Amino acid sequence: MSEAGKRGVLVVEDDSDLRLLFGVMLSAAHFEVYEAADGIAGLQVLEDHPGAIDLVVTDLGLPGLGGVELISRVRAARPAVKIIGTSGLGSNNVREMVLQAGADEFFPKPFSIGEVIEKVKIMTQ
Repeated sequence: MSEAGKRGVLVVEDDSDLRLLFGVMLSAAHFEVYEAADGIAGLQVLEDHPGAIDLVVTDLGLPGLGGVELISRVRAARPAVKIIGTSGLGSNNVREMVLQAGADEFFPKPFSIGEVIEKVKIMTQ
């Protein structure tokens, strides 16, 4: 949990509009929001804020270090952190791949941001 007592959520998304929307909605829901545009930056944010991040929401199609690899690395480094993967490739194979990499949940795009926020609330209780 973050120092302010809020639950911390890291949003790793290369689409700046979607990342901003997540940030605004999560902040309005009283989460401490951290953002990164790619997997490498996401790992750096996680490292820079030990103990502050309770959940990671990551896209799979990230430049550089992809979302599946990011999920694997987050799971290895911080087993208690919850992870939600998102992707425009919504097949069952993608869902299984994401869950096998260590994610707790998968949302295929397009998705309702409200639905994801509700899942974040449940997962961080």
